[in-house]
Amino acid sequence: MTSIKLLITTFICFFPTIIFAVPVVFNNSTLFASAISGFSTKTLNFESVTAGHLIADGGTLNDITFHYSNLALDGVKMIIRNDFSTTSAANYLGTNDPDGLLQGGDAFSLSFAPVNAIGMFFLSGDQLEDNDIVLNVNNLSGTTDVFLSSVAEATLSDGSFVHFLGMVDDTNIFTSVTISSDCIGCFAFNIDDITTSVKPVPIPLPFWLFLTSIIPLLHTIKKQHFQHDTSVKLS
Repeated sequence: MTSIKLLITTFICFFPTIIFAVPVVFNNSTLFASAISGFSTKTLNFESVTAGHLIADGGTLNDITFHYSNLALDGVKMIIRNDFSTTSAANYLGTNDPDGLLQGGDAFSLSFAPVNAIGMFFLSGDQLEDNDIVLNVNNLSGTTDVFLSSVAEATLSDGSFVHFLGMVDDTNIFTSVTISSDCIGCFAFNIDDITTSVKPVPIPLPFWLFLTSIIPLLHTIKKQHFQHDTSVKLS
């Protein structure tokens, strides 16, 4: 019995079991960071360009493509701004509106190479309500909506409130997300620090190494079985 248990343990070590998990949503950046610990991670903090840089509809910055055709039809353009406080350094994602802000009711999407996780900060001088902003993800796990919480994660030096939306799916990948809000003109906001993460793929050990480990165990099990049969016959 001990040899059989050892055989099972050896098999599990060489061929890890697949865990089918459901997507997990986050309103807390610290918990999100803990969940993607060990993942390959990139963060777009908008510091690679100067304030005033235009991201056109369909334009790409640091491997993330921005899609906002409906806003573009209204003359809205996404621009890197630095007028207000933000979560990192000086720059963040804003617009060409006079106040440089995205508005409640604005909707746009982001596309990128396949990832298992995404998270970003939403900054607003207004006190946001539950579900004011929604981050939507579609993949093989189905549709996952991450709803904003009215509880701000932090307050910046200029009085802006910091909110976070994130999602981790360690089973399935996705290549785009949509940010939307139904409350047209109810509030204004900016976005910063868009983090995307990919779960590392376990590298299987060579099969010959597995065989060198399992053959002696099979020989031991066979020997124990033979000894058991011999003892039964003698009795």
